[in-house]
Amino acid sequence: MPSGSVADAIPTVRARRVQGAGTVEVFLQIAPGSTRDDERGQFASLVVQAQQALAAHGLGPGNIVCGWIHFAKTPGWDWGEELSSGWEAAGPLPISAIVQPPAAPFCFCTMQLHAIRSARQSGVWYGNSQKPAAATILRAGARHLRLMSITPRLDLRESADIVDMTYDMLAQAGHALTDRGLAFKDVVRTWIYVRDIEHNYRFVNQARNRFFAEQAMARLPASTCVEGALAGTAAPVAMDLYAVAAKGDVRVQALAPEPMGEASTYGSAFARGCRIVEPGRNTLYISGTASIDAQGAVVAVDDIQGQLDRTFENLRGLLSGSGMDLGDVVSATAYLKRQDDFREFLKAAAAHGLPIETPTAVVVADICRPEWLWEMEVCAVQAGPDLGKSD
Repeated sequence: MPSGSVADAIPTVRARRVQGAGTVEVFLQIAPGSTRDDERGQFASLVVQAQQALAAHGLGPGNIVCGWIHFAKTPGWDWGEELSSGWEAAGPLPISAIVQPPAAPFCFCTMQLHAIRSARQSGVWYGNSQKPAAATILRAGARHLRLMSITPRLDLRESADIVDMTYDMLAQAGHALTDRGLAFKDVVRTWIYVRDIEHNYRFVNQARNRFFAEQAMARLPASTCVEGALAGTAAPVAMDLYAVAAKGDVRVQALAPEPMGEASTYGSAFARGCRIVEPGRNTLYISGTASIDAQGAVVAVDDIQGQLDRTFENLRGLLSGSGMDLGDVVSATAYLKRQDDFREFLKAAAAHGLPIETPTAVVVADICRPEWLWEMEVCAVQAGPDLGKSD
């Protein structure tokens, strides 16, 4: 890790553990043990540290329901084979490898994992660019499904434009959901990675708006849409998603926009966040959030400190609407347009009350509006016997 009082204090492995509702749930953020290692050595360090961190909580690679590896560039080796071999995993894992450079200097790769121990967890069924890796958890009578590394069909990439390829990617996700007894109305959260987002975002947004309108979705999912590429593929757009087939005591609700207006009012089909209410816990998935006001205007153009402050204010507003604060965050990802703002982010996160031990990935990626210098997404959890009993 880089030198400096805040940066030096960040451990290479950060973990948050949540227990309740019949499961043990662990969120991890892992950095290389030494940035002096070469690219492959850093990756090998992640593999070992991740397995050790999982074991410390009584978990293993078979308990992983989703994960992300952020690479500075596409690795020149088969990272999936090396990961499966290192973990002695029987099949493909629900992990997406994204080319989004870690913001910490000299860091080639980092890893973010979410693992769950539950008596009713399925294995990972299959996975590659055409058939997304999937993991299912059954909890409180509801089915929780992750689909990772979804792309358009290969045969479209020579002839179709970005609108058609994005639409096809969404349709492929819809087919994968249907195969498992779910539908797009059950989607809680999407992560969309776009090459050349400053040029292509409006086309991706156009396809998403059309697809969601055709699905007649009463509740829009939370979402992040940023610059990024799925390592090892030529796809101009890729996606991960999380869906919940809610029933009985389990409900999924869109969050009120709080200090921001609804994104749909300026033509973007996503919710500011979604809340999963279930016996004994509430979980928030907050969309990529930036420095924006209630009218949809960018706040503090060209001012990183102003944008950091306004974004954290917006995040606190979304969290407080559900009785939470930054101390309840169990996982976060910050997207910085400029690597040089890494230290400013660390100082602002500490000043605004995000605990340093919170598993937080910080990567470099362009945002959907050129005026934005950063955005951040979070997952927050409150657990307790009295939660989930009423809206």
